[in-house]
Amino acid sequence: MIKSLIVLAALLTSMLVGPQAVRAADFFYDHNGSRMVLSVDGSEVRIRYQQPRAGLANIGVRPGTLLFEGRVTNGILDGMSRIFNTNCGEIDYFVHGAFRTGEDFTLKGAAPVVSNMSCRIVDNRYDGPNANLVFTSLARANGTALPVGRGCVTGVRTVLNVRVGPGAGYGKIGTLPAGACGVEILARCDSDWCAVTRGTVKGWVSMRYLRR
Repeated sequence: MIKSLIVLAALLTSMLVGPQAVRAADFFYDHNGSRMVLSVDGSEVRIRYQQPRAGLANIGVRPGTLLFEGRVTNGILDGMSRIFNTNCGEIDYFVHGAFRTGEDFTLKGAAPVVSNMSCRIVDNRYDGPNANLVFTSLARANGTALPVGRGCVTGVRTVLNVRVGPGAGYGKIGTLPAGACGVEILARCDSDWCAVTRGTVKGWVSMRYLRR
């Protein structure tokens, strides 16, 4: 009886606590002259200003100011970005685009145009910097994460999921077919997860499924 109660308590505890939390991973980008930090936590992505360029302080942008928050699903990042207005504060709008960890990417959307007389949105634009948010990876520009070896996918029946970050709790960003070889293993690892690239696919995989 006592043993049964102990087992039941352990099961209830695991249900309440849930899976182990996934640690966020940070990546650094240039965006229109500002240094940005992109944080990935599971499938959630947030982009904040780390070092805003000169002049942005006048419209309320400070280190730590949130520019974007959204989710990545099957290699597509979408969510809400913000424009900053001296009189109206932050105005958000939807953007989306293809996304691969550590690669340059662009988020596109219909950027709101605010009236000069009030804070009313009078139009939307599909051109210009607010409608095309360009992020340039600083890691790649600095020459980090160079290939250190190659491997073949093993131990899976169909495909190996490629994740945004180092863990199964991160969003899936692509796949590698079972038995695929020529997978470049990059010099960036966390426990038994490493960043890899093959063709247009770049992200994190468990090294348990790669044979060198």
